[in-house]
Amino acid sequence: RGQGGRRGMATKQDMEAHLYHSLANTLIDEMTEELERAEDERDDFEVENSGDGVITVKVAGKGTWVVNKQAPSQQIWLSSPLSGPTHFAYKEG
Repeated sequence: RGQGGRRGMATKQDMEAHLYHSLANTLIDEMTEELERAEDERDDFEVENSGDGVITVKVAGKGTWVVNKQAPSQQIWLSSPLSGPTHFAYKEG
């Protein structure tokens, strides 16, 4: 994937900025809730939500994952120590 591929979604250039932020913030909040549930059940798992659209997940012996909003491109980016970078964009339908 090198520079990171887009998976299953295409960028919608005309999306209003407030709509992007609303959708992205909802996604980040929901992901944080689910990841914190997993954190409560595991000793090797640490989740941090910076509050500005960045979630960091550290798994002992595996590495660190980062999920973050990228407002200029209206995407969510995932950085994984296992698969590298991946970019996601909203697609209606």
